[in-house]
Amino acid sequence: MSKEAIVIGLGISGCTAARLLADAGYSVTCFERESHIGGNLFEDIRPNGQRIQTCGPHIFHTDSEDVYTFLRRFGNFYPYTHRVLAEVSGVVVPVPLNFASLRALFGNKAPALQDKLISLFGENKRVSLSRLLSCGDTSLIGLGKYIHEHLQIPNINRKGEEALEACDDSYMYDTFVETSENDNYYPDKFQAMPILGFVPLLENMLSHKKITYQTDTDALARLSLVEETGSFLFDGIPFKGPVIYTPSLDLLFGCRYGRLPFRVSNISFEDIDQDYYLKSASLTNAENSACVRISESKYFTLIDTPGKTSICKEGAYSTAVSRQSEPFEPEITEKSLACYARYAALARKFSSLHLLGRLACYKNMSVSECITQVMTELSL
Repeated sequence: MSKEAIVIGLGISGCTAARLLADAGYSVTCFERESHIGGNLFEDIRPNGQRIQTCGPHIFHTDSEDVYTFLRRFGNFYPYTHRVLAEVSGVVVPVPLNFASLRALFGNKAPALQDKLISLFGENKRVSLSRLLSCGDTSLIGLGKYIHEHLQIPNINRKGEEALEACDDSYMYDTFVETSENDNYYPDKFQAMPILGFVPLLENMLSHKKITYQTDTDALARLSLVEETGSFLFDGIPFKGPVIYTPSLDLLFGCRYGRLPFRVSNISFEDIDQDYYLKSASLTNAENSACVRISESKYFTLIDTPGKTSICKEGAYSTAVSRQSEPFEPEITEKSLACYARYAALARKFSSLHLLGRLACYKNMSVSECITQVMTELSL
């Protein structure tokens, strides 16, 4: 008897699930309601030839050799070190703040701060804002308060009710301090970017004789839920195989408990006639709500067109329940988590249903975390 599976949503989680299922012998039917695959990793080409990530920068980094090995099956990568600068009261410094940052911001007070950081936390360590504020040292607590006031991006979800560090991996280390001169944004063992971009990588992932997929298609127009029995009908016929679901969970149940809120960003792009606009891949400015981050795609695409570059500007984040644009992250509040819990309870009635990815699971997840979750959940 043939094994069949359905995958709904073709971002990184859906594409990974489809490939793993196909490799395990399943015939996989995939649906994507957008006109393209890729989700938050979707890329486009600007008129000047620059490849940009339309939802803002996503950098691949992981400590998992299994994840990196899996991705390299579908495309070549090149080593990439992500470096981020922050503008603080007119001074531009590396983040996470390192010893060079402290010298630029605090001048002759920096050596004493460096000595205390090393004494309390050791050399070559990454110290969070939460640890600074609770360390008991007056000067380092003052440093923490300075970071909280000048470098913490507003309206970004935090790791927990008491935590000060961002959930989203692209802002996670903005408020850390590095007890060295290291200016590498991510500490992970493997840091690399796909040479041809993420979309060709995902297309290769879906290139399998047992995978078929359709874009511009609402899967829920063909897939029906039978709550009484916890089963599915596909085109009116009982479907027994696994159903992988990656979009927002409220949509699966007709939003009966209301829409799950997400944070969205006002993103715009500019084409500029010069070699480079920034001195690093990204520049953040927590003090400028009109533009909290600028990113320059040239740094992480290897498309080095002389005299041509493109930048991405991100405004402050706001809450929305519409799906007019790709949501940046879940709006994590007690109310929204309680609403999600009600939908998750409904989902548990369906034993063949697998919720995967940041939208379906209502939490921030990096590319690596998404792939790890799929591998763990499916265990194929």
